[in-house]
Amino acid sequence: MNHQFYLAPLRGVTDHVFRSVYEKYFGKFDYIVTPFVSTVRGTRVADCYFKDTLPQNNDTGRVIPQIIGSDSGGFLLLTRRFADFGFSTVNWNLGCPAPLITRKKRGSGLLPHKYIIEKFLDDTMPKLPIELSIKVRLGFENKDDLEALIPVFNNYPIKEIIIHPRTGIQAYEGSVDLHSFHKYFDMCRHTVVYNGDIRSLDYFNYLKNRFPAIDRWMIGRGVIINPNLLAILKGENTDSSESAVILRKFLDELLDINSGALPLTNVLGKMKEMWGYLGGGLDKSGKLSRKIMLSASLSEYNSVIDEFFT
Repeated sequence: MNHQFYLAPLRGVTDHVFRSVYEKYFGKFDYIVTPFVSTVRGTRVADCYFKDTLPQNNDTGRVIPQIIGSDSGGFLLLTRRFADFGFSTVNWNLGCPAPLITRKKRGSGLLPHKYIIEKFLDDTMPKLPIELSIKVRLGFENKDDLEALIPVFNNYPIKEIIIHPRTGIQAYEGSVDLHSFHKYFDMCRHTVVYNGDIRSLDYFNYLKNRFPAIDRWMIGRGVIINPNLLAILKGENTDSSESAVILRKFLDELLDINSGALPLTNVLGKMKEMWGYLGGGLDKSGKLSRKIMLSASLSEYNSVIDEFFT
């Protein structure tokens, strides 16, 4: 079976700079879903809103812009711009667990509201200029929310459903519910992408054996914790003797490009955000991550990194 791999959207981390530098050093994903943009009201959207999805910064055949919100007019407005840029698919975020999002009935906070979702699809699907994929969780508080939604999704020509088998209130805590995932996979007539906790080859092999009909996999935190994970899952040989050198080149280029485009305080914050994941994979004691998080300037950050790689 030809397995395909998706990069999950991690807000604050997987912007177009990260995506291009990552793929330069660690290999290409089959598809990439961008961090979300929110629907906006009105008839025009400022160009700066599309900074992360400009066609010159993206392979529009592989990159899928993501939108969050339940305003069908605003959703269509953004989607038309993405179509103009050359994208072929847009993703609707019904999975974000952040309380600031969910309390507005966005992301996973919308999952208990079947009729709002159905009306949104009724209003948008006939007018969409490109295909629609949807990223969901099992529910918000109740893992059975999706049981009511799958029959709704089955009524529309949706390209694929990306399922993260946790509830919204779980965020990223606790275990994924593979039993529920299996149930909803069997109910869904659309292509299903599995998303959740793929962090090692052993676990990936376990999932492949448990779900032999699945051939699409989304990886998020796992590939930030271990940037070599994509190559490992693809069965590509990785030279462990060169891994530290490649990782350092990756980090230096990421820092250099961001330093030329962002205020220095933003650059430091962005690097810290990524090291919140990466540090745990490199140093189980947590000392490295603590030193990086305590860095008050880029010079302090660089000193910590130099010491670590030395």
